[in-house]
Amino acid sequence: MADVAKVGAQVSTAGTTSSYWSGKTKFEKLGNGTDFGKIVENTVKQQGFHKRRLENWKAQWVKKQESLKDLNTKMGELSTALKKMDSIGKFMGRVTSSSDSSCVTATADSTAPTSPYKVEIKQLARNDIWTSSSGFASEKDIISPTASKISVTCGGKTANIDVPGGTTVEGLVKMLNATTELKGLVQVEAIKTGSEFRLKFSSLKMGEANRITFNSSTTLSALAPASMTNLQQGQNSKVKIDGFPEGADNWIERDTNTITDGSKGLTLNLKKATSPGSVIINVNTDTEKIIENVREFVKQVNVVRQALRDISKVDTTKDKGKGSILTGNYGVQLASHRFKDITATKGQGFNNFDSASGAGDRYNTLRTLGIETETDQSSPNFGLLKIDEEKFEKAMKDNPDGVAKLFSADYEASTSSPNFTIKSLIKGVTKPGTHEVSYTVSGGKITSATINGKAARVNGWEITADDMSGMGMAIRVDNQNDGTYSGTAGIKTGKTIEMIETLKDMTNSKTGILNIISENYSGIIKNIDKKLDYEKTRLENLEKTLKAKYARLDAVLSNYGGKMKMLQGQIAKLGSGAKK
Repeated sequence: MADVAKVGAQVSTAGTTSSYWSGKTKFEKLGNGTDFGKIVENTVKQQGFHKRRLENWKAQWVKKQESLKDLNTKMGELSTALKKMDSIGKFMGRVTSSSDSSCVTATADSTAPTSPYKVEIKQLARNDIWTSSSGFASEKDIISPTASKISVTCGGKTANIDVPGGTTVEGLVKMLNATTELKGLVQVEAIKTGSEFRLKFSSLKMGEANRITFNSSTTLSALAPASMTNLQQGQNSKVKIDGFPEGADNWIERDTNTITDGSKGLTLNLKKATSPGSVIINVNTDTEKIIENVREFVKQVNVVRQALRDISKVDTTKDKGKGSILTGNYGVQLASHRFKDITATKGQGFNNFDSASGAGDRYNTLRTLGIETETDQSSPNFGLLKIDEEKFEKAMKDNPDGVAKLFSADYEASTSSPNFTIKSLIKGVTKPGTHEVSYTVSGGKITSATINGKAARVNGWEITADDMSGMGMAIRVDNQNDGTYSGTAGIKTGKTIEMIETLKDMTNSKTGILNIISENYSGIIKNIDKKLDYEKTRLENLEKTLKAKYARLDAVLSNYGGKMKMLQGQIAKLGSGAKK
């Protein structure tokens, strides 16, 4: 009994305390009065230290992976935005005005020279319209009591139609409109003019070539050539642009009133004749569109720059040395450096500007336009692009075409020498940039040639590159006199295209650096999950073992507790008997 009392005293006074694991756990009762469930819970909780550490570790890797995916998404969105301005036509455009918009209006793309155009219109294009002389009281009237034939030609196609006897006006109209040869060329209608219905034939396309002919082989009297009246003759539009073509009887003729090929990049919308007078169409650079696109470029690039900054910055204010989720990450650093290179370096294929001679490209970097990176670390825009408005405005006034070219030149070929010309190149194969060209002519033929310092293939007066950088580029030799000649062949691509290609490389689902790192993170997370599964199983088994152990202990203590109560009762009886 003394031993039992001693054990009870030890259990009632013993305790375990941990401020990190489970607070304070105190055991005070024996048998069924002891909270063994709490003991098991706290023990498992204490043993779950490694599991919690793995869970925290996994959460960090998941957060890193999500940050990379978010960055990847922003890069994709930037690429989509830049594709809306990845050519000169998309980036700059032209604005037009007409001295008489009731006669002609115009639109123009970036290939149209900025100048006034004198437009003279002799006549508009028209479609051909015919009507039958015969009238019919009703669409149900029989147009031919006996079988007959119709032969109609339009647009170079002839329809020979057999008309059964008893065919009605309505039936004939349906028959003609369903004829394969006339579909898309002629429309036939039965139109009520008052007290009668008349047949109307209209060519669906304008121009002389689409005039309608009712052939002599037609036996249906209502549509015989002599029974048809031409209300409007199909004709071409006739215009002169800046006096071309010369001569009173010579005109640019088209079967439409929308002239798209009269002058490069210019589309004329003809409305009425002006001859012998003319209308002036002015074409100017759409500077507002250029400004809008430059600002949009800066805005969209800054979205990605901001994301790169936020996930890699180091806090130097409150908690010095504390990094962000991906501070020091190789992939993020590489992406950041590549972005800085694009916005800081000279445009691919652009030349240095020589202020003395005026040769080269005055605007060959974003900095020459007044677009630079904010370097003030105290600024909330640190690391982002900013625009020097005064410098940018000056560049726009000086050469808006040059500004647009820096952003959106699309494989524009040029050479530094009059001795040779880039004859052809393969977009996407020939690398943009500057290619060094050298060749020697002797005895009326090219005896040797190099491109980028490597031997080139020679075929007559044409040189083609063998090395990868110049692959797909063909050089035509223009100076065929004996001697050695050299210079550069430049293939210009604007910053939008350069950045689109870089983004395509970085976000590639298989080879993109960010996706490769993200896949590595997936591997790490899977390994952590395996360890977590092991820890979960271990803790579940530990919990089962402890519950079984304490269940047995509870039964033993409960048994001893019952015996103690019995002995205490007997002792009490003995004590009361002794008093008597």
